[in-house]
Amino acid sequence: MQIILSGVTVDIELHAVHIHNDEALWQLLRRDPERHTELLAEEILRAYEAQYHRKLEIAPDSFVVEIWGHIYIEQFAGYIARLTDLKLVRKLLYPVQKYCAVIDCGEKEHDTNRWFWDLLAPFKATIGGWLPDGEKKE
Repeated sequence: MQIILSGVTVDIELHAVHIHNDEALWQLLRRDPERHTELLAEEILRAYEAQYHRKLEIAPDSFVVEIWGHIYIEQFAGYIARLTDLKLVRKLLYPVQKYCAVIDCGEKEHDTNRWFWDLLAPFKATIGGWLPDGEKKE
């Protein structure tokens, strides 16, 4: 099932969600990315539970850190690609950008890298401090 939450396209399936990492997502996170990522994750988790009548077994902090990881790695790769005319560099960055185009977030048994995001989850506040400030609103 595909839904739009806060302007962001999300595909929901049993055991996983897939967030489109596109301009709509970037626009949402341009201002106060910590708060807006948390709100988006909460919306997605509620929508999943409404659809499947069960919770998506992903800890909210792990979910948020995974979203940040994909967004900012993809943006960094795009930035590096724009800085160079070297075809080899662009060719090496393309798989990174393609991998990050959709943020696949699944439960442990259905997502081979869930352990990595779970490992980083306790550091969410620190990682959040590294995010670009944008136009923070208090």
